[in-house]
Amino acid sequence: MHRNEEIDQLTGLPNLYSFRKEAQKLMDSRKNREREFVIIYFDIQNFKSYNARYGFEAGDRFLQNIAKHISKIFPELMVARFSDDHFVVLAYYDSIESRIDDLGRRVKSYNPDAGVDLRAGIYEIDPDDMDISIACDRARIACNSIKKNYDSIFRYYDKELGIQLELAHYIIHHIGDAVLHGYIQVYYQPVVRVITGRVCGFEALARWVDPVHGFLMPGVFIPILEDAHLIYKLDTYIIRQVCQDLKELMDMGLKPHPVSVNLSRTDFHQKDMYRVVNDAVGMFNIPKNLIHVEVTESALDDNQDVLKGTIDKFRRGGYQVWMDDFGSGYSSLNLLKDYEFDVLKFDMKFLQNFGSNPKETAIWENVINMAEEIGIQTLAEGVETIEAWDFLKRVGCEKAQGYFFGRPMTKEECLDYLDECKEITRQSVAEKDEEALDHNKKIIELKKEDDDPAEEERIGSIDDELFMAESPVYLTLAARGFVSLLEYNSYSQFQKHSFFIVANLSQNKLLRLHLSSKRKILDKAYYSDESYQNMIDEIVQNTVIQDEQENVADFFGKDRLILAYHSGITSDEIEFHRIVDKKMAPRWTHTIYQVMEDKGDLIGYFLSFDIDEYKRSKDLVRQMAERDSLTGLYNRHTAVPLIRNRLYRHQHGQSALIMADIDDFRRINDSYGHFAGDEVLRRISARLDDIFGRDGIVCHLDQDEFLIFVENIDEDNLKSRIDTLCENIFEVNYHNDKISFTISAGFVIHPDQGRGYHDLFRKADMALGDAKKKGKGMGLQFNEQ
Repeated sequence: MHRNEEIDQLTGLPNLYSFRKEAQKLMDSRKNREREFVIIYFDIQNFKSYNARYGFEAGDRFLQNIAKHISKIFPELMVARFSDDHFVVLAYYDSIESRIDDLGRRVKSYNPDAGVDLRAGIYEIDPDDMDISIACDRARIACNSIKKNYDSIFRYYDKELGIQLELAHYIIHHIGDAVLHGYIQVYYQPVVRVITGRVCGFEALARWVDPVHGFLMPGVFIPILEDAHLIYKLDTYIIRQVCQDLKELMDMGLKPHPVSVNLSRTDFHQKDMYRVVNDAVGMFNIPKNLIHVEVTESALDDNQDVLKGTIDKFRRGGYQVWMDDFGSGYSSLNLLKDYEFDVLKFDMKFLQNFGSNPKETAIWENVINMAEEIGIQTLAEGVETIEAWDFLKRVGCEKAQGYFFGRPMTKEECLDYLDECKEITRQSVAEKDEEALDHNKKIIELKKEDDDPAEEERIGSIDDELFMAESPVYLTLAARGFVSLLEYNSYSQFQKHSFFIVANLSQNKLLRLHLSSKRKILDKAYYSDESYQNMIDEIVQNTVIQDEQENVADFFGKDRLILAYHSGITSDEIEFHRIVDKKMAPRWTHTIYQVMEDKGDLIGYFLSFDIDEYKRSKDLVRQMAERDSLTGLYNRHTAVPLIRNRLYRHQHGQSALIMADIDDFRRINDSYGHFAGDEVLRRISARLDDIFGRDGIVCHLDQDEFLIFVENIDEDNLKSRIDTLCENIFEVNYHNDKISFTISAGFVIHPDQGRGYHDLFRKADMALGDAKKKGKGMGLQFNEQ
């Protein structure tokens, strides 16, 4: 057991604990005349992207391979794996640089297309050095200092890095004092609307004005605090200070703009950040819509369950969540599918050539359009020129920030900045009015230039809204349109299949019930004054499918509803599968609720209604868009992204891409007619779906061509299925004709014979061509020769 605790289970190398213990012994026992020792700290660059691209199993094999190479190149003293893709070596100084270069070449050559690279930090151990941990830290600092340097793969620890190390130690040990004594200051950088150039918010940025080291920029102290897992102290302080500043502005009678605050990736693992933000907002009694939360894209590579749960909690709690540094990661677009964001924030450094590179313009036009279509705003930071601003207007970006609009500034400077902006606006309007009058032109107000409606509630006619809410005719007409949309024949049918529950949440009592056409749910009756929570628990337990019970129970839970109301959430909705009859399949149900306060008690109103037919009609429309109308198989536009996604996520076993077509299909069309050809395509499509559809994606590409992707294959089983397809003669009876034909196929194995979709498609097509040349009616595997 003790031995297992000292060995890294993946590579078989000593782990961090074992290395420090044994390397310390070697240091303590060395003689003054012995050859020089060095500590080398290795880091594999872009290893996370390697895992994301090829899967964790491939990543593990990569690390095992690298561990063998390191042990072979540095055999003399000790090699260890500290964590993830970090290795440490205690070695003699002999030929150290050439040996590191040799290892770097082996790392690159393992998979030249993967983009991984080696970085190494070297610390030469002095005779006076006594602590192996300090030596390792110095080698690590040397390694980290060249992470973004492409000129060299190694660096020695030197005096300059020693100064950085001393500063790092100072920052780590003085962050508490800096917070306590106000050395950390909040600076605010304005965010403007691109179309108007008017301020619509600010970003909070940290600055450290230290009595010893002077003005420290965030790029200096933030990475150090993140590595030391102390960044939460800084971020917690910034959040509270922002809330305090906003409160002071409100007390002065001013209307503050929203402020975005940055949360580090390590914050989410050390603190309940929703509680930190919510407590600060509650302490200073400021509206939640004044605080926006920024999360960097790189943070989303970490424990997704923790992050996704917290992000969802922020959005449910009434806060906007922004993705910062969009486009900097490997799977930016995939994250938009898995997470919900209000704003995508990207740096103008990604648009350095926007004036001369049409590809760059097209990419960002489409990214911005895509964001708009899925309801996400866009913000560009780092805007420094009027040309960049004009470009953002042209491509439709909504917000921007950068030195062109304003540098980061203190709270007092912000007030002066806003006053100047107002004065400039007043002068500009006055000048235009005066110029128009001088030319005897009529001034026509086309659009009111008040605060942006996206930042404030839209105000309509109160009298009209009250009339609509109280008008039985309006409610009846609205209900008819609503039930028609949901595929009900009449409003009475909708009432028959809907539930309406009114409950006193504060007293946990049912007030009114309309449980479908009866008072019963699965033979259980409920009445007024019974416990609301008990009824919900029983209904969820007995009528909601098991996979969704926890989520639905949380949605209806009395305590959650009360907490949500006090957090500013008075209504919400959910869709889930409900068991109407134990002999029938579960049906889709939609529930919406509203919580209101009445004489000190919270009253919840719940409306649930069946939307199964509506869902089916939507699914049918979706399938019509996804499927080929003739064969019922996936079309090319649907299948190719699905295959790409499966290849990207594929982590275990092998998969295969198969190209197949009907031999001499043109002869069938010419001899029997196109209707006969269509019937052949329908029949063979059904056969393909029968053979491969259970565990694969079957696609009708074009004419008589088919594309098939199969996951987690057994090669013998795959070849047997392809032989079943290709070694038989198929016959189709069409009117009085019997049409006979064969199928040819070519296939390629992933990842053994190829990786990317284009590579696999090309090789499968080549294999199909070889099958055609060798006589048709056969299936061949791709052969490099």
